[in-house]
Amino acid sequence: MIYRDTVAKVARGEVLGVREEGIRLRDFVERKYWPTIKPPLSLWEQRRARSILDTQILPRFGGLKLVGVRREAIERWQAERLAAVSGSTVNKEVKRLKHLLNRAVAWGYLKDTPAKAVRRAKEAPGRTRYLTPEERDQLLNGTDAKVKARDGRTWTLHHGPNPALRLYILAALQTGARRSELLGLRWADVDMKARMLTFRRTKNGDARTVPLTDTLRDALQGIPRSLDAEAQVFPERDPNVLSRSFARLAQRLGLKDLHFHDLRHDAASTLTMAGVPQRTVMAVLGHRDPRMTMRYQHLTPEHLKDAMRALDAAPSGTITAPTGSGRTGTAANSAS
Repeated sequence: MIYRDTVAKVARGEVLGVREEGIRLRDFVERKYWPTIKPPLSLWEQRRARSILDTQILPRFGGLKLVGVRREAIERWQAERLAAVSGSTVNKEVKRLKHLLNRAVAWGYLKDTPAKAVRRAKEAPGRTRYLTPEERDQLLNGTDAKVKARDGRTWTLHHGPNPALRLYILAALQTGARRSELLGLRWADVDMKARMLTFRRTKNGDARTVPLTDTLRDALQGIPRSLDAEAQVFPERDPNVLSRSFARLAQRLGLKDLHFHDLRHDAASTLTMAGVPQRTVMAVLGHRDPRMTMRYQHLTPEHLKDAMRALDAAPSGTITAPTGSGRTGTAANSAS
């Protein structure tokens, strides 16, 4: 009788003061969490979130009761993952677990989250890859390469992007948008008259609008426009297929250490070297934190040399040694 009463109280949440005290994390994910958070996510975001759940979180914590998940277990898992993958990957996985547990708290299945005090892992410095004008031209227009057969015959092959990939590359360079943002762009988000693009599904959840460049506007006017306003602007591609296609193109062109996301870096660097204010670059990229924008603002050595030449060209004057020093002479102006 006492056992049955206790079980009934647990089911009613009268022992620990939370709903369904015995619910396991896997059941919470499948019955409560995933059906609620899935609908607002883009297809790409759904795949990424579900992959983290299925390959990392559920195998590790799925069998535990939700109220039995401990900070120590989370930090041990975090340490083990850091030995296998990068800090940024681990942070994305822990962030998903934190979101899951925060929802459990908000919906009354936990009193507090054990992941609240778990610190972010240290991440490697941001990449500093940007494009030279020659590389940019090769990506968009391709390049010719001579091929020589064993019998001495030679011929010329043209390596370049197919029309669909070229459109993605051009859009990334002209907007600084992420891969997922380009994939999610709909014709309803394109205002040709006002010359504006609106990215509604962004990494931080905030929609942002950027001006449409003449170059990209001309390119968009050259492709068929669907009568369905919700149709994708760019040819439909799986995110991973798009990245692999870009990687193959870069390899054929001989462009080393270049990823599709580097096109976003290049747009930020180009804006910075043109003298665009940091706040404006933040607005174009959709950053809330100025520190994120600074990671993308990489100046070329030539640009820095131009800046230093401005110092070299600054007027020089003479400085007389202080009276009584016993020394006379001149020196370049200096600031204390």
